[in-house]
Amino acid sequence: MNNLDTFRFLSLRVLIFLIIVFLTLIGLITYGNSLSLSANVPDKYSEVVAGEKFYFEMDIKYPENLGRVDLRFEYKIFGPDNELVAQAKVLKAVETQASFIDSISIPKSVSNGVYSLEVKVLDYGDLDQDISTSFHVVSLENDKLQLYFIILIAVAVFIALLVLYDLKSSRDIRKKLGE
Repeated sequence: MNNLDTFRFLSLRVLIFLIIVFLTLIGLITYGNSLSLSANVPDKYSEVVAGEKFYFEMDIKYPENLGRVDLRFEYKIFGPDNELVAQAKVLKAVETQASFIDSISIPKSVSNGVYSLEVKVLDYGDLDQDISTSFHVVSLENDKLQLYFIILIAVAVFIALLVLYDLKSSRDIRKKLGE
């Protein structure tokens, strides 16, 4: 084998190596799913009344995305006993990042307790990512009952103060009359 054949042989090996490295890098860039998700419940909605909408914030960061991609969001709410209470599906178009507020209705029939929202994000490829957060459900009837109880106690205290004032006034009047 002469020098020219050796050079061609080595050049072919280097070329094949460079092609493999290039294809690997393209594969990593194209198929890299570094999607960052976060779900946040604003303080105002950390307690939700049964039968109303539950609002939450979603933050998505998808820096390696080279263009617009449609993402499917599946929202599921699970109760204290891990039973499925409500679910919804939404389709959103995302480029490199997005923030939005979304909602899901809580059925009136649910009881008080800690519930969890699970969000599954899918694309039409390999992407499949889950996140979850929790919140409290309270029933409106219990809130009304507590309000009525507080009002009743306030009225009872007010009447007791009036009776005590009246008793003190009548004692003062008797003392003055007795003198």
